[in-house]
Amino acid sequence: MKAWVLWVVLLAGVGPARAQVPPAARELLSHMSKGARASRTGDWVTYRFHSGGERAYYWRIAVVGDEKDKLGRDAVWVEMEAGTHPAMKAPLAQMRMLVARENEQIRFDAITRLYIGGPFDRPQEYSQEALEHVVKQQEEEKRERQKEDATPAPPSERLPTGARPTVRSGKEARLMTLAGTVTAVPVEVVMKSTVIKRMWVSREIPLLHLAKTEIPGIAHTMEVAEYGIDAKPRMVLPPPNAPKVRLEYADAVFPSLTEAEEGAPAADSPKTPEDKP
Repeated sequence: MKAWVLWVVLLAGVGPARAQVPPAARELLSHMSKGARASRTGDWVTYRFHSGGERAYYWRIAVVGDEKDKLGRDAVWVEMEAGTHPAMKAPLAQMRMLVARENEQIRFDAITRLYIGGPFDRPQEYSQEALEHVVKQQEEEKRERQKEDATPAPPSERLPTGARPTVRSGKEARLMTLAGTVTAVPVEVVMKSTVIKRMWVSREIPLLHLAKTEIPGIAHTMEVAEYGIDAKPRMVLPPPNAPKVRLEYADAVFPSLTEAEEGAPAADSPKTPEDKP
């Protein structure tokens, strides 16, 4: 998901002065200023992933409720599902998390409650220590990435002059998608004359504002399949006294798609104290 909100982050970080706006972002800013809105309860979107094989996968994200978190912040319940059916019949993975909102933006780095479910596991809530472990691990990984990004590459790995990727955007136009026709702006990441990635950003698509992505080199596409503003909670939550995911199983978030397709539960799927002999 981090790659798909790249342009949302870009738009939020660009200053108001036109002279300071990168040329590739100007068309995006103009497009989004015509009616884009902050995410709100009820928003949902489903994407279809395809990489040239026979099977496609679907990923759904929805905002299904709002409440105060334990720190007193405004927060929303976000549900995510992944599966091989657009309606998420028998989903391969489910997640429900309570995340804080700040300046009308959902902060996916501020999670205070987390539920995980798989094709062979009833949904379970993460214990406080397990959740703190996951959040801490994410923060450490983020710092490592920032450190790597700030470290100059050795001479042997540096790209020659003129061989660096560039970003360019096209004009706002109508785009046909699986969810219907939407207004979108094409954005391309280009290396010399080769398109590495192509994205279409649309103010009409809720949450991620992303209509379609293509990576031509590996024949990968991600395209909006459905979206709406009437999302309801779909995860069946465990009772309050149900065992929670413990610290030692905190890293086992999802069973792999391969194991789920073959009909065998993942070896490291979340367990409760009752699972131990």
